[in-house]
Amino acid sequence: MDTTLQDSLLKTIDIMVSDGIKKANYTSSVIGKVISINLPDCVVALTNNDITCVLPEHLHNWIQKDDVVIVQDLYGDNTKKAVVGKVGSSRPASFVMYDTALAGGISGVVVTENSETGITDDDIVLELE
Repeated sequence: MDTTLQDSLLKTIDIMVSDGIKKANYTSSVIGKVISINLPDCVVALTNNDITCVLPEHLHNWIQKDDVVIVQDLYGDNTKKAVVGKVGSSRPASFVMYDTALAGGISGVVVTENSETGITDDDIVLELE
């Protein structure tokens, strides 16, 4: 085969592959810390900035301030971001309800507050007997 024809075919293939990669849809994920919640959204602190994310309904009772979460860029273009999971908390202690039948955590305490004194969850210590 003629080398100019081979070069032309290789160049054509390269153009087609590059164009296909540019059009490919993908998502990207980052880790951040929840700094506030105003359902159905929350604000998550990333390394360089704070972003507003959708907090899906099934996570409303599970995610709380100071939790470390996974944020996903849904369309790969920074137009819509959502919290897709929790990987931990920056709080020294948290309260999670464990279901022995399901053998797993089923819910967490979002906020604990004494309505008479106004003391918030950062100051309350839960003791179980």
